[in-house]
Amino acid sequence: MTSAVAPAAAEADRLARFPRGAMAALSRKGVLALTASRRLGGGGHGLAEAARVVEVVARSCASTATVLRSHFAAVAVLEAHADQSVRAELAAGRHLSTLALVDAGPGSRLLAPDGVAGSHGGVVDLTGRKAGVVAAGEADSYVWSSRPASGRGGATVWFVPGHAPGLFVPAASGGLGLRASATTTVCADPVQLPENTVLGRDGEGAEVVLDLALPWFLGLGAAVALGLAEAAIERVSGDGSGADLARLRLRASAVRVLAADAFATYSWDPVHALPKFFHLWLTAAETVTATTEVALRLCSGYPGDPVLERCFRDARAHCALEPTVETVVDLAARVNGDGASRELHAAR
Repeated sequence: MTSAVAPAAAEADRLARFPRGAMAALSRKGVLALTASRRLGGGGHGLAEAARVVEVVARSCASTATVLRSHFAAVAVLEAHADQSVRAELAAGRHLSTLALVDAGPGSRLLAPDGVAGSHGGVVDLTGRKAGVVAAGEADSYVWSSRPASGRGGATVWFVPGHAPGLFVPAASGGLGLRASATTTVCADPVQLPENTVLGRDGEGAEVVLDLALPWFLGLGAAVALGLAEAAIERVSGDGSGADLARLRLRASAVRVLAADAFATYSWDPVHALPKFFHLWLTAAETVTATTEVALRLCSGYPGDPVLERCFRDARAHCALEPTVETVVDLAARVNGDGASRELHAAR
């Protein structure tokens, strides 16, 4: 996998250019189909296997790993709720999907979006703006949340084709880090969809997010963080003291322990796993931020090593990606020990 990703990573970052070549190579290797249905021809693997792939890719190119992160999280939703034609495309590795779950603007809630879905005659008019959408304008589909079409419940999740009329994607600015991930705001103004493109049931989108999208997104976010941390540690392995490197490696090992626990719990008791993913993601975010900062200091300052400098920038952009660390903390505060959101219960 690294041979398909690493050679173009620096140029993709410099030009803020989506890594189409790397994604095509990963598709040919079956990576995009890794978690798709084995019965339909996909890999049939789970979250732990996807995390290993994402971490390996992140060591070479965090932007490409971020695209895979959002894709695998979207696939978790699509495998559970999309029709068979979509799932067959996923299994063939021909379909790149992404999440569009966080509304643009202040005060938006992950589980109770502001975007509107108006229903008439079997058609839904979807209107809204989603922030921090990865692979925007590149993905074949978006897993998109809105208010319920019926007006009952907190949210509804939809399958939105990437080529849908009324879908607008402004040019991505590149930003500080993850410059090749094509992350930007996406607007629906409006997008017309058949009512049967709903993923799950109308008004039950919060369950879809909490049970499927969020655990995968947070777990794979930790994998990206680990990949970046390991890449930084590797760059300074000859420059730092044994104690400094030992501390960095111990912090990364602690994240691995939390990841193994969260993934194992999710595989046999997903209802109670969400708090573990909150803990995992927050620890991983703190670890990658601290590790890249210490690594840069050990290499005698910025910008002595272009790869390490990119790791430093990507780590900060990674932690600022929607839903941000602050959003996750706020959500964790509203989730009880059983993994059931108080906001979700209030919406009912």
